Amino acid sequence: MFYFWRTGEMGELWLSGEGLRDAFSRMHPEGPECSEVILLADRDTLNASFVREPGLTPLAMATAEADFREFALELGFSDIQAGWTRQGGLGESLAASSLARNPLAWGAAAWVLAAAILMGLSGALLATAWGVAAFAAAALFTTERGDEIRRWFQKRLGKRSGGGTGAS
Repeated sequence: MFYFWRTGEMGELWLSGEGLRDAFSRMHPEGPECSEVILLADRDTLNASFVREPGLTPLAMATAEADFREFALELGFSDIQAGWTRQGGLGESLAASSLARNPLAWGAAAWVLAAAILMGLSGALLATAWGVAAFAAAALFTTERGDEIRRWFQKRLGKRSGGGTGAS
């Protein structure tokens, strides 16, 4: 994904979070893995996430954060944040043993069974579609990613509606 960053004499500057992550990873292959770089353009903040591997020392974590700050400062960013995530991902969190211990999974399974019995398959699918739509709408207005998506759509719609001649 490309993020709008600045407008200057030469035009608009767009950055790729993936490109920044790859460039940093090539410069510092020995450190912890940089899993994601996000530009929070409304705050001019560059946010990097690193994978916290088992056995990683606080010194190694501080070094990785300092290396990223130095990398970002050289690119012209002034507000830089770094965070850490656990290793593993969706595959690890969706493992059968972890799902069996998750109350949310048991509640979802009971809901699916009750919905299929009481409403039939088509009713259960319709209820699920409404639930997914409600979740998507809520995420669009309550998350940073949703804010980015809304700004992108507003910018696209603004360019289309503002580009006409207005002649009737």
